[in-house]
Amino acid sequence: MPDERVVVHTCCAPCLCALLDHVRSRYQAPLFFFHNPNIHPLIEFRRRLKATQVLAERERLELEADTEYGLWAFLDAIGADREPPERCHHCYAMRLEATAAAAERHGIPVFTTTLLTSPQQDRGALCRLGHEAAERHGVRFDDTDLRHLHDEGLRRAKRLQLYRQQYCGCIFSEYERYRDTTLHLHKPSTVSH
Repeated sequence: MPDERVVVHTCCAPCLCALLDHVRSRYQAPLFFFHNPNIHPLIEFRRRLKATQVLAERERLELEADTEYGLWAFLDAIGADREPPERCHHCYAMRLEATAAAAERHGIPVFTTTLLTSPQQDRGALCRLGHEAAERHGVRFDDTDLRHLHDEGLRRAKRLQLYRQQYCGCIFSEYERYRDTTLHLHKPSTVSH
């Protein structure tokens, strides 16, 4: 049995499903840490938090959840005038910094993030920022490449009927996801009078 603990930054239930077995096999008594001031709007934040809490209850996971909606903290941290990838890197940094601080606060020597399961995230930036945060807090960052687990995480979340989001999380990614769709646009009637 593994003898080292880990804090796992948890962005959402599907990504947590992806790495859950890996973390359990590698670490003892992991602490899952939901800290995502980037998720917007408020209802989306609540959906992702709730799905993570439901999964934690079902799987008997130790979960520390920051339940505060972080709109202002997020906008202050990333600067609304930044474009990807710089905006995304600031977002990663704020969440990884909080997770490294949680690891230090709890006396847990290692932290990682569910973001490492997503093929849509910038792995190089995540690794660099994770190691920088680790150094500042006197802990280690586990940067194991877990992208191969992504699809299984989605399947598992679907089987468990957990909420599966349609965009990364921030209001900018929501806009980018839906801007070219006709979803929820009024379609005038073609009936003539």
